Amino acid sequence: MLIAGAIAYWCEGAKSKPYKPKERVDFINGDPGLVTFFLRFLDAAGVDRRQIRYRLSIHESADHAAAQRFWIEVTGADPAQFYRPTLKRHRPRTVRKNVGDGYHGCLRIDVQQSAGLYRRIEGWVRAAIIDPEKPRESQDARP
Repeated sequence: MLIAGAIAYWCEGAKSKPYKPKERVDFINGDPGLVTFFLRFLDAAGVDRRQIRYRLSIHESADHAAAQRFWIEVTGADPAQFYRPTLKRHRPRTVRKNVGDGYHGCLRIDVQQSAGLYRRIEGWVRAAIIDPEKPRESQDARP
């Protein structure tokens, strides 16, 4: 669970960059199954669910109140853990396919005080992707 969750984070989460150092766990995705899996990963990593905050990111033309209710049900979170939604501006020239009742936007999961968890995730990812057969110098220093 820990390795799979770390890899999911490395694919979908915010990573620290040399030009923007940040050791904080922020994960965003629109797939309820992956969001549920990531929350189970956080449980396995020992994160208290009270440390988690959520933010819906959705198009301004969508029903963001219904989408937020959807994500509250998926996560089982207290509505007080949700920040105000981030609304994406509508561009009339864009033909969006993600519309209608099935569109729930993306959910951002922010783990408060998560620098230690971020470093553990980085270590689990490194353990999973470093090839023990190759000299370490020939592989990326950071996952």
